[in-house]
Parts: sequence; structure tokens; C-alpha cells
Amino acid sequence: MKWSPVGESQRIVSLDILRGIAIFGILLVNMKSFSGPDSPIRALSYEYFNQPYDIWTNVLLEFFVQGNFITMFSFLFGFGMILMSERAEANNLSFLPVFLRRQFVLLLFGAAHVLFFWYGDILVTYAVVGMIMLLFYRLPKKALLVTGLVMIAAYSLFMSVLTYEYWTSGAALSYQESLNAQHENEIRKSIQIYSEGTYSEIMQERIREWTDLNQYFLFFLFGILPMFLFGAYAAKKGRFENKALWKLWGLTLVLGPGSKMFAVLFFPYKGEDWRYDTAMSWGYEFGGAMMSIFYICSIVLLYRSGKFKRLFNLFRITGRMAFTNYLTQSIVSTFIFYSYGLGLYGEYGPLTGVMIAVIIFGLQVLFSMWWLKNYKMGPLEWIWRTLTYGKRQKLKRTEESVS
Repeated sequence: MKWSPVGESQRIVSLDILRGIAIFGILLVNMKSFSGPDSPIRALSYEYFNQPYDIWTNVLLEFFVQGNFITMFSFLFGFGMILMSERAEANNLSFLPVFLRRQFVLLLFGAAHVLFFWYGDILVTYAVVGMIMLLFYRLPKKALLVTGLVMIAAYSLFMSVLTYEYWTSGAALSYQESLNAQHENEIRKSIQIYSEGTYSEIMQERIREWTDLNQYFLFFLFGILPMFLFGAYAAKKGRFENKALWKLWGLTLVLGPGSKMFAVLFFPYKGEDWRYDTAMSWGYEFGGAMMSIFYICSIVLLYRSGKFKRLFNLFRITGRMAFTNYLTQSIVSTFIFYSYGLGLYGEYGPLTGVMIAVIIFGLQVLFSMWWLKNYKMGPLEWIWRTLTYGKRQKLKRTEESVS
């Protein structure tokens, strides 16, 4: 038997739904960076967008979205890795060469994404973390769970303590004025380049931003890898009964929203003392991971209850083309905001960004519905699988497969 993609009848519907929801959540977060210089804006000690509707949009995004969906997608990658390895074992296939080729192709896609479209790519990270997961994926399921919990708790505590000490030492306030000036200059420069610059200038700026974003990759790794481990644990455990899911739901309700709530409560103290930034650090790292699991439990329980079938079906369809939809979001969004397109970079605040994200995702739902009526998989999924398995995959549906 040779490697081939999973057939449509073998797909796990809940995983496709989760992928679709994760893709929408990632777009909501990424839109702030597509539409403007989000990194230096977030680093300011004051609110750059001072309209109440933009302030509250930011607060709600931080609580419900920021850090919650990149972790969900990480969970799904870890889950998928175990499914792939178990499938290989069951069919006496060689797992490692195909998996490494799969990750290498993903790395190439990520590099092209960074080079030609957007600096905030996550595919390079997933390609690297996936290869690191080869050190862990054979561990017993309980070892995967414990390792992930220890890693995310230690990393989140470390980052929060660093933030707390930075503020309580007096360094934050003493450097605040000069840092604000530096970030304001970065904002002006970024808006000028992305809204008016040539494609070459934008590419240079994109590479610089990607380098800045990933200079602390090892720290970032400890925030992503635990979710891969949790996904691997869930795949090895197999089916979760509703009773177990409800218990996990209750626990992560406390640990997820409970952790992120402090940043909302301490929001008025932003730029004044240690409370907001320390709460934000803990909420983003630990709270984001727990919120992701809380969402996963909620979605699976709702799906099993039979409610919101039509809504879940829309996410299922986009989730089947998650790879294509993720990269398409970057292509469309950068065209809207960059100078080689409509040049609207830096023109709009968070609320407008959310509305644009909803429109883009709605169009992706329609496109995915049309595409999957005619083809078996997304166009970029087809390229990825063809290169991974070393064999041209069937793409167009026949009349028999449609019926």
C-alpha cells in the first residue's frame, strides 16, 4: 500500500469545523497587522486608537481572540501528526520520510508567504515545531499531557515574572517616554512604506519585521509546542466521552477566561504600573492556551448536541480548505491595504478591521462551497499533498464522486 490523502468519508468532521473556526479567529487577529503597524501600536504605553468603539474592540479581541486561535491550530497540528503516524503503523507504511517531506514543503510555503506577502506567517513556525515534535510524539499519552502542562505553566510564569520585574524595577517608567517616541517613529515609517512604497521596499520591510518578530523564536517555541503536545495527547486518547469533556470544559473555563479577565480588569492601569502588562503576559500565554482548549470543548459539545448544524457546516467547509484559506487571507488583505493594491494601510482602526475580516471570511465560505462541489480538495492542499506523497493527486471530481 502507498501513501495517499485521507478520503472524504474518513475525515473527522469536528476537526474540519475546528480548523474553519481557527482560520476565522486567526484572520480577526491578523487583520490588525494587515491594516496597520500593530506591533509598535501594541507596544505604546497609551491607546493609539482613542475612539471608544476602537478601544473596546481591542479589549474584546484581546479577551476572546488574541492568542486563542493560533494555539487551537497548534493543537490540531499535533492531533493530525498522531493520526498520520497511527495510519502509517496500521498500514505498514514508513512515517518519517513522508512526514519530513510534508514539513519541508510546509516550510517552503511559509518562506514564500513571508517573502512575497506578509511577515506574520505561522507556517514556518509550524514546520519547525512539527519536526521538533518528532522528539515527543512516541511518548505515552499521559507523558505528553504532563510535559505540555509543565512547559506552558513554566513558560507563562517566566514571562509574567519578567514583565513584573521590568515594571517594579522602575525601568518601564524611566524608559517609557523614549520608547514611545521610538514606537511612534516605527508607526510613521511603517505606514509610509506599506501605503506608498514600492514592492521592493515593502519586501525589505516585511523581511525586517519577520526577523524582529522571530529573534526570540526559542521563547515563542515554548508557547506553541505545549499545544502540539496537547493535540497529540487528545489523538492518542481517542474519543472523549461527554462527561469527561464537560469536566475539562469547567476546568478550562476557570483557567482560560479566568486568566484573561485580569487584563480586562487592569486595562485602566495600562502604562501606569505593573498590573496591566503582567496580567496581559499571563493571559496571553497561559490564558490563551487554556481558552483554546475551552473553545475546543465547547465546539465539540455543541456539535455533538446537534445544534447550529448549518453554522458548523459553513466552518466545516472552510476548514477542509484551511491551508488555501489561510494563505488567501494574506493575499487579499495585503492587496487591500498595501500600496500595490488599494493602499489603505494605516487608514482604519480595529472595528473597521473586524468588519473587513468578516466580509473576507464570508467570501471564503462561498468560494469554498463552490470549489468543493467541483474539486476534492483546496488548490494549495492539492499542491501540498502532491509534493508530500510524490504523486500527482486527483483533484477534479467525477460525476460519480459528485453524486
